[in-house]
Amino acid sequence: MEYKNPLGVDIDLETGVIPGAKKLVRRLSDLKGYFVDEKAYEELLKEDPVVYEVYAIEQDEKDGDLNFATTVLHPGKVGREFFFTKGHYHSKADRAEIYYGIKGKGGMLLQTPEGKAEWIEMKPGTVVYVPPYWAHRTVNTGDEPFIFLAVYPADAGHDYGSIAEKGFSKLVVEENGEVRIVDNPKWKE
Repeated sequence: MEYKNPLGVDIDLETGVIPGAKKLVRRLSDLKGYFVDEKAYEELLKEDPVVYEVYAIEQDEKDGDLNFATTVLHPGKVGREFFFTKGHYHSKADRAEIYYGIKGKGGMLLQTPEGKAEWIEMKPGTVVYVPPYWAHRTVNTGDEPFIFLAVYPADAGHDYGSIAEKGFSKLVVEENGEVRIVDNPKWKE
């Protein structure tokens, strides 16, 4: 039996950074086709702001191991839609995931392949359980970075293609100063 060494890291709770972690940056240009208001998207694309950053500690993709990552989801909107992560199913769809709110406010939009959607608000201290077979996307509904931790099976994988193709059945928008969950007119069943 070959044993892995235990690992301890410090997360900067103010910035969400995990020193030494693999860093991924997603700009607005990486989210082409995800937002409904294409005109507002094209206008904001001139600035091409950073929408979110991920700091990941990953293991080999094998059964029984865990990965973890922090995400720093910046505040902003495209039209009425709040900034969000791409969202994904797991490539191994029977894998679950845990999210833990660290800073800021937002929420998680979850969806079954048939389009049944659930919205769970998140703030510091909120734990969200993402069951197997549910797509999930985080959304920043505040005016400061929304920072959270995710823990997931190392072999889960990410299926971004299904979301890029069909989208989510619901949108998270600002309406009269309030957060609203509305039908997505571009949803493809």
